Amino acid sequence: MSRRVIKLGGSLLTRPSLLDDFHQWYRNQAPADDCLIIGGGQLIDAVREWDRLRPGDPQTVHWQCVAMLEHSMRHLAEALESDGRFPPIEKLETEDDWLRYSTSSSDSMKPASSTIQFLRPEVVYHSASKAPLPETWSTTTDSIAMWVALQCDASEVVLLKSCAVDSEDRLQDWITQGIVDPACAVLASLEEKLRVEQLPIQPTC
Repeated sequence: MSRRVIKLGGSLLTRPSLLDDFHQWYRNQAPADDCLIIGGGQLIDAVREWDRLRPGDPQTVHWQCVAMLEHSMRHLAEALESDGRFPPIEKLETEDDWLRYSTSSSDSMKPASSTIQFLRPEVVYHSASKAPLPETWSTTTDSIAMWVALQCDASEVVLLKSCAVDSEDRLQDWITQGIVDPACAVLASLEEKLRVEQLPIQPTC
């Protein structure tokens, strides 16, 4: 079974219909071993504004924000667990969890759609990980998701956005338009595995 890394943008977290919209999108995807990364949304936006007004050391602020991503991961994982429509939820919270997951072969993976793995990004992306990403505001969960996909040899990485996305565009177009972060250019070798799409809002009756 193929492995897929999905980044769900933080701007989606305050969408009232998020669980409905994500469920509809998810059920229409090809079966895969899915690892989810959740953006920080307004939580990180508040830090960004604070840093604009009272600038701190860029590297320190960057890693503080990466640590804060644990909160959105936990909240959305709990929401999906209590929803009842999704496969069982598992959390990759420690280096041992990640090692078990990332080194498992396709033959040993669980059946399609048996679980959704929620990743605490700091487990994989941290100051000692030697990732080539800038330790500044240029790096967001877009490029972190691409880095994670590289570390677990994922066959696809999907960046789900709240904004409109032209599927005919290329990585540099998305960077220029501000749809994905500039640091994604560092991992341009993954472009053929990259899918960027808007999470559609489902019509109500």
